[in-house]
Amino acid sequence: MNSKRKSWPRTVTFALALGGVLIGGAGTEALAQYSRRTPVVEAVQKTRASIVTIKVEKKTDAGARKEIVGTGIIVDERGYVITNYHVVAGGDHVRVHFVDGSDLLAHVLKEDPSHDLAVLRVQADKKLKALPFGPSSDLMVGESVIAVGHPYGYTNTVSKGIISGLGREITMPTGDTLKGIIQTDASINPGNSGGPLLNINGELIGISVAFREGAQGIGFAMNADSVQQVLSKHLSASKLAGVYHGLRCKEMVEEEGKTRQHLVVAEINNETPAAGAGLQRGDTLIRVGDQPVANRFDLERALWESKPGKKVEVAIVRQGQQKTVALHLISSEADTVRK
Repeated sequence: MNSKRKSWPRTVTFALALGGVLIGGAGTEALAQYSRRTPVVEAVQKTRASIVTIKVEKKTDAGARKEIVGTGIIVDERGYVITNYHVVAGGDHVRVHFVDGSDLLAHVLKEDPSHDLAVLRVQADKKLKALPFGPSSDLMVGESVIAVGHPYGYTNTVSKGIISGLGREITMPTGDTLKGIIQTDASINPGNSGGPLLNINGELIGISVAFREGAQGIGFAMNADSVQQVLSKHLSASKLAGVYHGLRCKEMVEEEGKTRQHLVVAEINNETPAAGAGLQRGDTLIRVGDQPVANRFDLERALWESKPGKKVEVAIVRQGQQKTVALHLISSEADTVRK
C-alpha cells in the first residue's frame, strides 16, 4: 500500500508540466509588450568589460596570509587601472581579473593615500576597453545611479539607487578628509571599493570609497571630476613622456546631448607650445593626435607616447568652425629651466 501511495502516474505528471508551460506561455505573451532592455541593463552591459576584480595578497599582523578583494576600473586601453588605495595598501601581490575570465599580474604604479586612490598597470596582449569619465558638475540629488562591484566576493554585483546627497565630506581611516563626495543609497559593501558609480546612461560619475557602518543605504563615492584631476596630475604627459604642451584647460558640460563634455582652452601663456600652435582662449579641443578628448585626463593620456620635438595634430572648434593646428612639444625639463 505504501508503495502505491508514493507512485505518481506519468500522465498526471506530464499534464501538470504541460499545464505549467501553457500558463507560463500565456503570462510571457502578456508581458511581451514591455521591453526588458531597460536603461539600467544597457548601462551595465556596455560598461562591464571595463570593470575588473582586484585580488590582493596581504600579510596579517600574525604572519598569516589573506586575500583582499576589491574592484577596479580600466581608464586607458593600454592597461591602466584605478582602484582605492586601501584595497592595495600593504599588498604583496596584486592581480587583476577581467570579465572574460582572464587575469594578469598588476604593478602598483602610483599610490595617493590622501585621495584613497591607486593606479595599477597590467601588460595585456590586446587593447583593453576603457571606461570614460562622465561629468560630475551637473549631478542632481534624486537622479538614478548604478553601483557595480564585488561585495563579499560576489563578482559583478549590480545595485541601483539614487543620489542621496552631494558635497559630503568623510574622514578616512588614514585621517585624510575627502571632499565633494557623492552620497548614495545604492548598495555598497566590502568589495565594492574602487568600483564605479554610473548614471543611468552608463557614464562614470564616481568611484565607490566607503559605506557607513551600522547604517543601511548610506554609501559614498568620490566624484569623477576629482578622480580624473588627480590622475591628470600623477599621470601627466610631463611625468610619463617628459613632454610639455603648455595647455591650461577647463571642462564645460552641456545638460543634454550625445557629447556633453567639452575641453576648452582657459588660458594661453606666451612662449609655450600652445601659444606657438596659435591656440586661443575659448578654443574647444576635439582631438589630440589620435585621441578624442573630453577632459583634462584625456589630454594628458593622448600624449603619453609622444617625445620632445614631436609635432602633434590638434583638432579644435573656434567660433563654430573646425580647424587643425600643429602642437610642437618641448621637453618638460626645458620648461622647468625656462621657468
